[in-house]
Amino acid sequence: MRHPADRLAALPDAAFAGFVERLGAVWPVYDAAAAPVTPDGTAELSLARERPDGEPERAVVRVCRADVTVADVNDFAVFVAERGLSFAVLATVGDAAPEATRRARAAPVDLYDGVGLVSLARDAGIDVPGADADRDPGVDP
Repeated sequence: MRHPADRLAALPDAAFAGFVERLGAVWPVYDAAAAPVTPDGTAELSLARERPDGEPERAVVRVCRADVTVADVNDFAVFVAERGLSFAVLATVGDAAPEATRRARAAPVDLYDGVGLVSLARDAGIDVPGADADRDPGVDP
């Protein structure tokens, strides 16, 4: 039987983007806006919240269909630093290379592999399309 993360990878772009948008529930104090899936299969969720004492607090969640390498983490860390984000999450429905995991800890970037991404979603009460069909009869496994 396939892991639920494998089913996420196989979703059509619109359903994948919808799942990424629903990840906003993990950070309920933020307003969330999802971007369409890019040609390389990546979707981003922008998070923002107003702060009474100054600039809005911003964060980004990037979810990839491809495995994450150390180069991916390096590129994302530069993106995060350039934009002055409060926090950043890089997730994949696949695997994260061990070097990528070590680099993410130093970045700091929160890195989730496919198993971790599914756990993150389920812990927030988010159905995983194609995996949680028993809880959502409108989803085809």
